[in-house]
Amino acid sequence: MPSDSPTPSESAILLILLAENREIANVELKERFGVDLTGASSAKLNKLGYVVSRKVGRRLMHSLADAGWARCAEPMDFADVRPKSVGVALELVMTALRRDLAATGRSLAMMLAPDAEPAPSPVSASTSSPAELAEQIRTAYKEFAAEPGAWVNIADIRESLSSVGHDEIDDALRELEQERDVNIVPQANEKALSERTRRAAVIIGRQHKHFIAIGV
Repeated sequence: MPSDSPTPSESAILLILLAENREIANVELKERFGVDLTGASSAKLNKLGYVVSRKVGRRLMHSLADAGWARCAEPMDFADVRPKSVGVALELVMTALRRDLAATGRSLAMMLAPDAEPAPSPVSASTSSPAELAEQIRTAYKEFAAEPGAWVNIADIRESLSSVGHDEIDDALRELEQERDVNIVPQANEKALSERTRRAAVIIGRQHKHFIAIGV
């Protein structure tokens, strides 16, 4: 059995795959980041279930597996990274991220999820009570969510219901959050917020929230 302890260089590769949040070719890892995932390290990370690797034509492709996302949320050993300050900085950043995730209840996957594409056509909405508008939000949500419980950017909901005022949607979102199958959360990494996502936030309990999941 391989050790459940990635080396500093293997830990760096896991963080690159996490940050890119996509399948990435080994040749791109070399060209953009100066790292290589082949041989013993590739076999180790695949056997541990942290990375999924596959051949596409002549290219070796890597992506972070579910266990890899979970491993990145745990402490990593960068003690042997040179210069040492780089390793210290990396671990400090990851410690801060883990602290923020624990406070918000979000996951790394949620934090790094890209903004959804806006809908091609808005849903018509008329003047409605918060309860009626809440049902319209549920309908709009289904247009964007790949499955029940998927995270949808509130900016997409607002654009879909473009004929409804900002405050009216805020009231409906606050009412929806009281329901058991609805979860509305902030983007943990505020520096990663797009201006579009930032403007669309709803304030609930003095906190700006940016994503909604229904059916959880």
